[in-house]
Amino acid sequence: MASPIAHSFAGFWTFACQRGHFKTQLTAHWREYLLPLGVLILLANAPDLDLLLGNAVHRGFTHSLAAATLVSLALSCVWRIAPGFWRSVIVYFIAYSSHLLIDFFTGTKIGWTNTGFGMPLFWPWPKTFSSPLILIFGIHHKNFAALFSLDNLRACTYETLIFGAITVVASVLWKRKLKSRILRKAKLKPRTNRPIPESPTHLPFNLEYQKGETSPHLPTLQDQK
Repeated sequence: MASPIAHSFAGFWTFACQRGHFKTQLTAHWREYLLPLGVLILLANAPDLDLLLGNAVHRGFTHSLAAATLVSLALSCVWRIAPGFWRSVIVYFIAYSSHLLIDFFTGTKIGWTNTGFGMPLFWPWPKTFSSPLILIFGIHHKNFAALFSLDNLRACTYETLIFGAITVVASVLWKRKLKSRILRKAKLKPRTNRPIPESPTHLPFNLEYQKGETSPHLPTLQDQK
């Protein structure tokens, strides 16, 4: 399994994507976002709660799409993190499933090594799945001493650097996108605020003629006869 560092980053990314459409800046109203941010970060780490029951049951039912679906539906019934029930279900599902995605590419050796741990993604089908391409080091958690090993320190440092770099790059690209959107709106604003030109006074016909009335300067049908 990956460390809570990688999964917490995934929960933060889910929060950022879900709030990205808001016009209000997160830094200006950060207090109101603490609760949804905390919920999504905890949810992204939730599948590893099976460790409380022991290593024997780790990477079992909690690491399946069935668990992700049930947890998402249950949480949406309790508290809707987004407008609408099904929209909340989708946000919760993405946060929970991000854990499964990260663990899918987690193993003992980086590269095309096929050293993944495997998860029963389609529980109750017992077959386990893992990627042959490993991108993240797995954390040793057999005992208390293994948690503070040098291998785990290396894995945590690796996750911090990789996921931190991804976050920084994504933030820069997102700010550039917002800046270009603001500049585009600023360019369109003068066009929409142009003064409406006054109607010309030297029209060939007066308003009464435009309404269909006969002009006294034009010959009538009787005059033609």
